[in-house]
Amino acid sequence: MKYTPKPPVPQLLPSYIIHPTSQAAFRYFQVCPDSQTLLAYSLTHQSLVLFPLPCKTWSCRTCAESKIKQLALAVQAAEPNRLLTLTIDPSLYLSPKEAWQKTRRCVPELIRKLRKQFGSIEYLRVTEVTRNGWPHYHLLVRSGYLPHSVVKACWSELTGAKIVDLRPVKKSFSAYMYLVKYLSKLHKLEWTERHVSLSRGFAPKEKWQPKVQIQTAEPDFIRIHPAYVVMERYPGCVITRISKNAHIITRHGDPPLDVRATCEEYLAETFCPENRSAADPPLKSPSEQPQDPRPDPPSPSCDF
Repeated sequence: MKYTPKPPVPQLLPSYIIHPTSQAAFRYFQVCPDSQTLLAYSLTHQSLVLFPLPCKTWSCRTCAESKIKQLALAVQAAEPNRLLTLTIDPSLYLSPKEAWQKTRRCVPELIRKLRKQFGSIEYLRVTEVTRNGWPHYHLLVRSGYLPHSVVKACWSELTGAKIVDLRPVKKSFSAYMYLVKYLSKLHKLEWTERHVSLSRGFAPKEKWQPKVQIQTAEPDFIRIHPAYVVMERYPGCVITRISKNAHIITRHGDPPLDVRATCEEYLAETFCPENRSAADPPLKSPSEQPQDPRPDPPSPSCDF
């Protein structure tokens, strides 16, 4: 008997009925405590749309964890073949901040010198501090052969430091786990928020994928966490996640929002040649769409 697989069960979009005093709104958004809010009216869905705006800083634990995962995936795809550690000499500086200020630009200068001799070199740099608070640099490198003596001599010429560690990456090495390990234990750097930098050619370019754009109007930027915004303004309403960073707010009791059908209907209405007259100019990109003919939407801050 031939086995026929069952069709996959469609996953429902996560939604939440807003309560004015419940902490469930914070669990629903799952964004950092310092997030702010952008409200607008969605011309695509004919409803209010909310965009959480996280702070995206390394000092924020929630944002740092998200950035670590994204960087780790990019590094794993980059396939580095060398580990390079560059130290500094504390006796040459008055403070860790001064040491960082005078050596941070020496890393790209070192790479430029090495490229002149050994060709293409791509890297990702992580700034770490010792137990005493002095900075040093870990680099994941993708390059051809690099003599340790040459790298050490160039770094010593630039900074005066004499300790440089350069080793090849083993086959069992996981760049993903290595980066997660180092970034997860990052100390807070008082003099900078930029813990990581990478060369332009280090990570492979992501394949471009077309995305459905949400046409909006009447944007309203609010310097308050989105959970507080929905609890104060829209108690009893339903909020539905339509993408990673977009949420639709509707009245409780309205028909379920079919986001996919709404987007497909909007795109067909906008781009289908049968729905356009001969006098209309051809649309080559979403940026060239005509003005929306529907009446002005209500203000995002108005009551339902």
